[in-house]
Amino acid sequence: MTKQLSLLLIIVAVGCSSQTPPAAAPKAATSTSEASSDATVSGTTEGKPNPPATAEADDKPHDGAAVTATAPPFQLEEGFSLLTFPDFEAFGAEASTWEGTADGIKSSGKPRGYLYSKQPYQNFTLRLDYRFPRPANLKDESKFKGNTGFLVYITGEHKLWPVCLEVQGKHIQMAAIKENGGAQPVTATDDEAARQKARHAVGEWNAIEIVSTNGALSVSLNGTPISKCEPDFLSEGSIGIQAEDHPFEVRRLRIRRD
Repeated sequence: MTKQLSLLLIIVAVGCSSQTPPAAAPKAATSTSEASSDATVSGTTEGKPNPPATAEADDKPHDGAAVTATAPPFQLEEGFSLLTFPDFEAFGAEASTWEGTADGIKSSGKPRGYLYSKQPYQNFTLRLDYRFPRPANLKDESKFKGNTGFLVYITGEHKLWPVCLEVQGKHIQMAAIKENGGAQPVTATDDEAARQKARHAVGEWNAIEIVSTNGALSVSLNGTPISKCEPDFLSEGSIGIQAEDHPFEVRRLRIRRD
């Protein structure tokens, strides 16, 4: 009986050991890069979906700063010379009225007065950009009263205003031609529809080009012809910039003698 019981226990023990699964082989260690690669599968990272790509993210350079569209750098055209603050004298100004800047001239607009060039000009092409600061509460641009002007053929004594012709810098009359200081009325043509279409918003730069040919003027705004005038008794003199109660700044002021 004892032998039979021992034999039965041995058979049961052998049967149980034969049903035990073999131990798994140890997994080889992986490098950090391999682990990271294994963790990302089919658009997921560590089991979480990757965030969708956005234009903002795609447009960032390596330093993380957003890419913004910028205008090409300014290059002085052939034959042109820059005019800077030291090229002018001031009339009717205080120390705070005019200020030279890195790329032009800035004015507080007060008190009324003007800059005039130390050199006279007759046949020339004058180019510049200018802008008024935009009031925070401005809603209707037709009511904006920002005002300045670009004077040509300044003649005689200095006063408010001198005898000259003026290309309007006033926002609502930008690039119009008028006479100043008792000069004879100018015979001019003016395209208001073209002005409305070409003029940039308050606070943005507007580009003026003035071409003088023996007393005749032609004026363009942002590349669009706006006004012309016939030759008159004025054909040569200093050029100038008005301060007329409103702050503004001018940049890239340059001239070519033609």
